[in-house]
Order: sequence, then C-alpha cells, then structure tokens
Amino acid sequence: MINCKPLLMNMDNQDLIPKDKFDLDVTRRLSLATPEQVSVVATSLLEWIADINWPVALELIHILPQFYKELLPSIELILINPENDTIWKYWIISQLLIQFPKESIINLLPIIQEYADSVPNNEDEDDLKKSALDFLDWYNKKENSSITNSNPTE
Repeated sequence: MINCKPLLMNMDNQDLIPKDKFDLDVTRRLSLATPEQVSVVATSLLEWIADINWPVALELIHILPQFYKELLPSIELILINPENDTIWKYWIISQLLIQFPKESIINLLPIIQEYADSVPNNEDEDDLKKSALDFLDWYNKKENSSITNSNPTE
C-alpha cells in the first residue's frame, strides 16, 4: 500500500486549485486533501465551475460534494452577492447543490426561493430562475419521498 501522508503534508493549499481548465489531475490532489485545506481555498475552487463546459469543471463537480461542509459558507456568499455571475450561480444550483445532503442545504433555501420568485431581465436570469424552480421542485420531492417512505412502525 502506498503511503500518501508525505504527499498530503507537502501539498500547498494552492495545489488544490486547478492551474488551468485542463488540469484534470486536480481531482487526485483534492482526493488527498483534508477538509481544512479545502476550506481555505473553497471560493477559488468554486470559481472553476463557473463554466461547466471546462474539462476541469466536469471533474470538479464530482469531487466537490464530498467537501460540502467546507463549501457551503462560500456558496452562500456567492449566491447572495448580486455582483457575482448569474451563470456561475446557475451551475452551483443546478449541478453542485443537488449532490449535497438534503439537510445541509436548508439555510440556502430562502436564497434559492428568491431566485425562483424573481422577474428575469435577461436570458441568463431566466435560466437561473428556472434552475432555482427545478431545484426547489427536486428538493420538495426528495423531502416528500423521505416522509412517505418512512416506516410508521419505527
């Protein structure tokens, strides 16, 4: 068995951030990272899913959910900041949050509800609104299915 601890201890937090949109090796580096290391670079990591068409974004979207606790504070700040890119918010809601444990995203529901209730001014805002509506629909179905599937004799 290979001991990865020396690699982990020598890894700089900046090594967890992709070097470019083709840096697919970042997923290996992230798989060796501690939650504390990811927490330090959370916002920088999330910037790499601003365009899901980048090869590295497609890889990150699968590994980032394991660090949901470390990412949630940054995600909340991204979603509430009106200056942040609308499409970045769209990808976070439509591709990342749906992979997080249901109970972990409760605090984000009011923010997502605001997007669902918004009146879009352009196509990007319309896409964000639709993703928020789809997310809330998914969340509520998941919520209802966990209630209906529970065993009343427990």
